[in-house]
Formats: sequence, structure tokens, C-alpha cells
Amino acid sequence: MKANKTLQLADLSKYKAEIYGISILWIMLFHAHPMFGVHYDFGKAFLKPLDTLIGFGNMGVEIFLFCSGVFLYFSYYRNSDAFQFMCKRIARLFWPVAIISAPYWVYTCIVKNGSVLQFVSKCTMLDFWISGDQQIWFVSAIFLFYLIYPYIYGFLFKAKFLNEFARLIVLLAVVAVVTLSVCYIYPDYFAKIEIALTRLPVFIIGCYFGKLVYEKKTVSKYFYLLCLVLAVTALVVLNLGVFTGVWKRWFYLVGGIPMTFLIIWVLNLLNSKWINKFFAFFGGISLNLYVSHVVVIRVYKLLPFGDIRNVPVYLILIAVSVLVGWLAELLIKQIMKPKVKA
Repeated sequence: MKANKTLQLADLSKYKAEIYGISILWIMLFHAHPMFGVHYDFGKAFLKPLDTLIGFGNMGVEIFLFCSGVFLYFSYYRNSDAFQFMCKRIARLFWPVAIISAPYWVYTCIVKNGSVLQFVSKCTMLDFWISGDQQIWFVSAIFLFYLIYPYIYGFLFKAKFLNEFARLIVLLAVVAVVTLSVCYIYPDYFAKIEIALTRLPVFIIGCYFGKLVYEKKTVSKYFYLLCLVLAVTALVVLNLGVFTGVWKRWFYLVGGIPMTFLIIWVLNLLNSKWINKFFAFFGGISLNLYVSHVVVIRVYKLLPFGDIRNVPVYLILIAVSVLVGWLAELLIKQIMKPKVKA
């Protein structure tokens, strides 16, 4: 199949599950690098580019947050009741954490450390913002982003000054100033939360794109080329270590957002229902996978042989994470199934 002459931004919605699936798989493969020192080149030079690409898997977080911002527009535009909006979002975050992470916390916080307060702190997703524990930092971050989304929406699409794009730039500038202020005034605390705070810009950009996707805007076929140039440039620059700290984190969005559209382009090009179904399966349980993957790894590290460094063992951990995430999804669907009155 030939790629479309124009990019249908609505394809972002069409391939929603597939994009989430690809991003979570990329993230899980990436975790092998920092957590176990596992590499995918097997000592072979020709596999080094693959290992390098997987090593940038934290860019999958940018894809995830960008898409989250996009699709929140759909939900909030159709029903702008902030209370109902938050109840629905909180429920979707709460159950994976309660089913998958809470049992682990019962052991580590209550049984092992004897701290009920620590258990409550983790269950309320406040622990990351207090101690910097990154076990479910993404859930803690997205929970905060959900809380402020109605204000982001109001500023971008309801304010009366300038135009929407100009307001986007203003909002990003404000976030940048606040982030840098925390970085330089409270460096120790910033070091704990920078992994989340520096991701707010990509979420905000996703919020802006939400309206464009909802209205089914199109862009020129040359947008593909621009995305390819930006993605490759980002990977090269990051690999060379040109930026560090906050600037490095921010530069990930230069690659993450274009990578999202390149995924759409490739899926359109392949036009394979089997490939789509494969990635859509993982996308449908992506949040569960994020939570289960970290728990499985932490449990594995508690074992006497938990420091083994090889790819096959790590892939087994991913398979176990998928099984746990899938079973959790079956349970969540039963819990959240609408009750039918007799």
C-alpha cells in the first residue's frame, strides 16, 4: 500500500491502541539498560544500532504522554463536567495500582518495614512527590496532569487573548520558567521529581493537538519528511550527549512527537491487520503493563539470583509482566462493568 499524500491527523485516533502498544513495548525493552545493564547487541557490531535505538526507549514516555494529552481532549470536549472527568480518570489509574502494586506494598511497607503510613503514601500516589521513589512515577505524574487538564483546556481553547497557538507558546514558556526555577532554587528536590516535571511540556503539546485530531485536520505529505528529520536529529543529538539535565529531557519531545506520526505512517504503509492486532493487544493493557512490569522487576530483584544479566531472562520477565497485566485487565473489566438493574 502506498502512503497517503496527506497525513490524516485522525489516524492518531485510528491507531491509538497500536501506538500505545508500541510505546509500552519500547519502554519495557529499554528498562533492561538502566535496571540490569542488559544490552541487545550480543557483542555483535551489526546489532549495535538496534541496541542504541532500544536504549532511547524512554522516548516512549513522550509518545505516551503526547497521546494522553490528545485523547483527553476527546473526553473533555464531549463532557466538560470536571468532577465526572476526574472520577473516570482516577478509576482507570486506581485499579491497576490497587490490583498489581498494592500487594507488593503490603509486603515491603507493612510486613517488612512496619509502616502503614508509607503504604498509604504509596497507594495515594503521593510517595513519588514526597520521597522521589520512582516505582510508579508515571502514574503519579499522569494523575497530576489529569488534575490540571481542565485548566490547560480552558487556557488553550477558551481564553480570549491572542490565538490558540500563541497561548500554547505562552503556557510552555511559563512551564519552562517554573521548571528551571525549581531546578536551580531547589536542586535536591528537583532531582527527585525531574523525571515527571520535565515531561509536562509534551503533555501540553498533546493537549493542543487534541483539537486538531478531533477536527480531523490534515497536513502535507512533507510532514512525514519533517518528522523523519526531527526524529533522526533527536536520536543523533541525544546519542552524542550534546544536552544534559533538563535540556536533555526536554529534547526527548523533539524526537518523541515526530516518532508518533512516523509510527502512523509505517502502520498505514504496512496496512496489516495482524500487525495492528499484535500491537493493539499491548496498547489495550498498556497502563497495566507499566505497573506490572515494574513490580515484576522489583520482585525479581528480591530473589537471590535477581542480578542475572542476560536478554533471555529479561524477556521472560517481560512475558510474566504481560501475563500479570492481562489478568489484571480481565479483573478490572469485571469490576468496572456497568451493573444491570433487575
